[in-house]
Amino acid sequence: MAFERLVTDRPAETPDDALPGRSVAEVVTSIWRLDRRVRRLPGETRAVTRYLEMAWDALTRAGITIQEHSNDPFDPGLAIEVLSYQPAPGLDRDRVVETIRPSIYLNDQVIQRGEVIVGTPDPVAKEATP
Repeated sequence: MAFERLVTDRPAETPDDALPGRSVAEVVTSIWRLDRRVRRLPGETRAVTRYLEMAWDALTRAGITIQEHSNDPFDPGLAIEVLSYQPAPGLDRDRVVETIRPSIYLNDQVIQRGEVIVGTPDPVAKEATP
């Protein structure tokens, strides 16, 4: 059974064994989190990262796109959920400082909105600048 058949949100055509988009988003988010942690491990992790790359390739072939928002400029109205705002030194504008959950798209349709923490220019540092 192909992965493409398992990933669908069309109720009229959904086979009994299809995964709903929310379940797919949870699986993809877990793989994304695992990838982030594995890449921070010291030492040889090539065997593990090879399997993660294979999982990413399978997701891409199935029409999944993952968008991490870290370091992106933030503007109100973006299709992401802001969990908190926090002052951050060195910023001259609002910027995503951490992605908690990535945005996930299935065939260009949102199945999960990203959740982020937005850094704001530090008002104390701004006042101290002549």
